[in-house]
Formats: sequence, C-alpha cells, structure tokens
Amino acid sequence: MNEQHRTGPVLTHLKAAPPPWNAWDIPGWREDSRLRTFYTYFLHPNVGLDLAEERRLLARDRAYAERLRTSLEHLLEQQPADLGTWHSITSHDLQFRSEGEMYGYLLDLHAYFFGDRPTPPEDPDPDRPFPPPHWSYWSRFVR
Repeated sequence: MNEQHRTGPVLTHLKAAPPPWNAWDIPGWREDSRLRTFYTYFLHPNVGLDLAEERRLLARDRAYAERLRTSLEHLLEQQPADLGTWHSITSHDLQFRSEGEMYGYLLDLHAYFFGDRPTPPEDPDPDRPFPPPHWSYWSRFVR
C-alpha cells in the first residue's frame, strides 16, 4: 500500500518579523559601561550630563570618543529606535514630538561633539505647542 501525503504550497515569501530593536544593538553598548551611562543619562532632566564637560573629556579620551562617534553614527544611519524605544533606553521623556525631531537632536549632538557646531543642542521645550496631527507622520521623513 502506497500512501501519499498531501502538503500545501511552500510559502517562501513569508518571513518572520525581525526581533525588536533595543540598545544592545548599539555598537559598543555591551563593552563600554561609560557609553551606556552616556545614553542613559546625558539628557536626563534630574541628572543631565554637562555636554560641554563631556566634549572636553572626549578630547582627552580618543578611544571613548571613537566609540561614541561610532554609536551615534550607527543611530543616525540606521534610525532604529522609535520614541518609545528611546524612552526605554534613556529612562525619561524629553518631549520629542517625532522620531525626526529626536534624530535631528542626535545629529546636532554629533555635530557638537565631532563637527563644527560651537554650542550644544538645546533640550526640547516641553511647553512648546504640539504640531498639527499630520506633522508627526511626515516629520519622520524630514532630516
């Protein structure tokens, strides 16, 4: 007796969703506790690192400066975090209104530490008005 097994079509075009992004994907995050501290506290309203002092420290510690540069460039190129993920990394709310605003801030921070920006970026004003509802969607594409 010859039994034939019926199988359905193979669905090769379906792929599993990628695992959610988290801070462990930032280059240097696992190896460098100072880098983790920077991202956790550099904008925390109750702790707030002095960005001018951090810039002076970066000038003295080239290895750490290179790790921070690599991690910031990774975040700016990949833009993997949404507002909720960023909040979970930094443990506070900076009142970013969109991912575009958040990544714009990180771009300004990169320019301050490693470019020609003379002053640190200012924290977003929590009392500024919200943009129109359609802005938060489109602002993701504005850089």
